[in-house]
Amino acid sequence: MNSKRNYFILLIIGVFFSAYAVFCLNLYNKRQNEDTHIIVDFSSEKQRPVNTSLESTCKPRRKVGFLKMHKCASSTLQNIFLRYAYINDLNAILPLKRWNYVGSPELFSLKLVEETPWHNLGYDIMAVHTRWNHSAVKEALGGGDPAFVTMIREPTQLFESLYGYFKFYKFLGNITLPEFLDKLEDTKFKRKMKYWRIQNNRYGRNQMLFDLGFPVKDFDNEIKVKQFVEETAINFDFVMITEKMEESIVLLKHLLCWEYKDLVFLKLNARHDSTKIKLSARQEKLLKNWLKADSLLYSKFRKIFDEKVEKFGYEKMEEEKRKLSSTIDQIVQRCLSGEKSLTNLLIKKVRQTPGCRLYALAGFDLLDVLKAAQWKRSDMAVLHSLDMLRPEVKI
Repeated sequence: MNSKRNYFILLIIGVFFSAYAVFCLNLYNKRQNEDTHIIVDFSSEKQRPVNTSLESTCKPRRKVGFLKMHKCASSTLQNIFLRYAYINDLNAILPLKRWNYVGSPELFSLKLVEETPWHNLGYDIMAVHTRWNHSAVKEALGGGDPAFVTMIREPTQLFESLYGYFKFYKFLGNITLPEFLDKLEDTKFKRKMKYWRIQNNRYGRNQMLFDLGFPVKDFDNEIKVKQFVEETAINFDFVMITEKMEESIVLLKHLLCWEYKDLVFLKLNARHDSTKIKLSARQEKLLKNWLKADSLLYSKFRKIFDEKVEKFGYEKMEEEKRKLSSTIDQIVQRCLSGEKSLTNLLIKKVRQTPGCRLYALAGFDLLDVLKAAQWKRSDMAVLHSLDMLRPEVKI
């Protein structure tokens, strides 16, 4: 009698777990149907050829923490890292909302992503906007040997780009950048602008130091700035330079032990030269002095970068740049009919070409693709764990 009763109980438990598993699967399918803006069919992009290169015996690094700096060609680098994550079934740190930030103005912390459906998978790649918190990012990426990288830009050029892109002029009485710099010569106005930031304190003066997590109140404390720059040099394996994009990609390839096909890049969110504001030598000097903290950062890492290139070897660098250019040209010819910079028309075309679509995705669209893949892996992991928990019923 007891054996029949136990069998009946186990049978009920088994039916319950089976029903729950079906419920989870149906929920996932419903979510896919509702999220029509998410592109999920990228199977052709995942068909990677076997690496037969004898160039190196190093092992590709699959954990990367990339700080996506504002207006430093960061969308292009984000595409590289998240494309690699998608193709290799790696998990990226992503916000749940349709947003390109995890943190900022607050520093990054794991609590910002612990409610995401894919949090149970662990993380391999960080490549979204955040306010850097090195220990927290390192914890999020878990064990292994993560590489920490970012890209910086000459500070005056960066601020000129920020001024137009984020419409700083609207918060300053609709004055042009040259007019703003002329006003900086006034001591009272300069004092007023000391801690100036807009949009929930997210954008403003010394943007690179801010993105790295440096306190705004210490922008004019040269000793603290220099100490922080030295700490950054310890924390980051490689700081790329926007003005030296090709050299940066070559050095990144050797740091990560990736292949050039992994590092193919197209110019995403790039401005036309005609929209850039020309500054006089006096105005550039004023701006550089006002951005002294960022200037100290750039000076330090530009020197380190140039030393890396010299150590790598100039002839070898030129040879590697040719290999990179050749790989890019192959993609450009196949996907863009020879046009290296993406216009809106070309973006539409490349997204309709099998094997090409991932190269043209940026921002929300790219993150949506990763979220869909990670959501699916997370659901499958839940179903697998339920399957492991289902009691075995013997008849």
